[in-house]
Amino acid sequence: MTELLLKIFIKNSNDTDNPVVRQKYGMLSGIVGITCNIILFLLKFLAGIITGAVSVAADAFNNLSDAGSSIVTFIGFKVSGKPADTEHPFGHGRIEYISGLIVAAAIIVMGVELFRSSVARIFNPDEMYFSILSVIILVGSILMKTWMFLFNRSLGKRLDSAAMLATSTDSLSDCVATAVVLLSLLLWKITGINIDGIAGTIVICICCGSTGGKRYFAAASWAAGR
Repeated sequence: MTELLLKIFIKNSNDTDNPVVRQKYGMLSGIVGITCNIILFLLKFLAGIITGAVSVAADAFNNLSDAGSSIVTFIGFKVSGKPADTEHPFGHGRIEYISGLIVAAAIIVMGVELFRSSVARIFNPDEMYFSILSVIILVGSILMKTWMFLFNRSLGKRLDSAAMLATSTDSLSDCVATAVVLLSLLLWKITGINIDGIAGTIVICICCGSTGGKRYFAAASWAAGR
């Protein structure tokens, strides 16, 4: 699938030293991320409504934040591809890393509110409703995020792009987060034990820790020229 997308959208895809080609790689990564994450957000949001699980809602909004991340990545690569000018004699390349700061800040701010909701559910658990459709959505999400991990890792290695490699790592952590949500639903169905609040808290910690923290420090280091 990755090779097919490259053939369709990027001419001379092997010429990764070409700024124009690099820009197209980034834009393709952004478009794929925006499309996939919005689809996952809508499906998980539906699953959250059906089950009434805060952990599913947290996982859904994590995908929404990933869509925002992909938008920033898309814009970042588009701007970074501009040639050098009087105000930017060395080009606009660092916008790719500065965009990571914006993503990290947005994720952490949203994560705080979802963390509070999840902790509240630990002490005051609400009734949940099991749904086969929700299970199918979560399993499908894990499979899609696994592909996105492989896709962005492949592009990141081709371009030696810290932003794309960070995105691939984020997709892998999303697989773990969704797996935790899925297990919590199955545990509730099988045993009647409600760990929805705990699962939601774990999801937020995984998402904010791996995505927000890693991108923040990586982007900060590059932006500072370290």
